[in-house]
Parts: sequence; C-alpha cells; structure tokens
Amino acid sequence: MEKGLVWAAAICVAILPVLYPVLGVPQIMRGCSPRDLYWRRRLRLNLMGAHLGMFLNLGLALAAAMLLKYDSPLAWPLIALAAVIDLIYTAWIVAMTPRDWWHALPTGIAMLCYVAACLAAYLAA
Repeated sequence: MEKGLVWAAAICVAILPVLYPVLGVPQIMRGCSPRDLYWRRRLRLNLMGAHLGMFLNLGLALAAAMLLKYDSPLAWPLIALAAVIDLIYTAWIVAMTPRDWWHALPTGIAMLCYVAACLAAYLAA
C-alpha cells in the first residue's frame, strides 16, 4: 500500500475529532448550562481550548505527511508525536468517560493509520 494513501486516510479520519467542537460544545453547554454568564463563558472557553490541541495535532500530521513525501528525516519525529498525542487523547476519553468510548474511535483509527503509514514508508525504503 502506498504511504500517501494511508496518510490521506489518516488525515481524513483525524478531521472528525476536529469537527467535534462544532457539534459537541453546544450539547455540553446545554447539559451543564451554568446560570451565571461569566461561568458559561468560562466553560465554553475551556471546551474550545481543550479541542485546540486536536486542531494542532491535525496540522502536525499534515506537516509530517508533506515532509514524508519529500523523504525528510524530520517527518519521523512529527509522526511519532502525532501518534503519541492521539494515543493519549484516546486513552483519556476511554478512562474519563467510559460510557462514551465510541468518541475515541476516530482518534484511535487515525493513530493506527499513522502507524500503518510509517510501516508502509519503512517497507517501501
């Protein structure tokens, strides 16, 4: 399998957790709905800030994919970092909200795709 196809799959799957704040934050806000405007804003700020890491990790994965295309040695540490971030995020979701384990699937699948892309690149070399 070509490493570019695996990376494309990983990036597509990694976009799903990035879209979660658009869909999930309003639902969480309705569920918690603090009456005080200040705490409502703080809750929204914390929720959006927590998901900022997913945006950054997607950018990291895109940068690694571009560097891997040009066989840059810098791509490998970025791939490892993206995979570790996804592993930690997946573990946190499962550990903190076991009832919502299925929220971890896109991130976990993206991590597996990163690993598959690394193996494909390694075997192609």
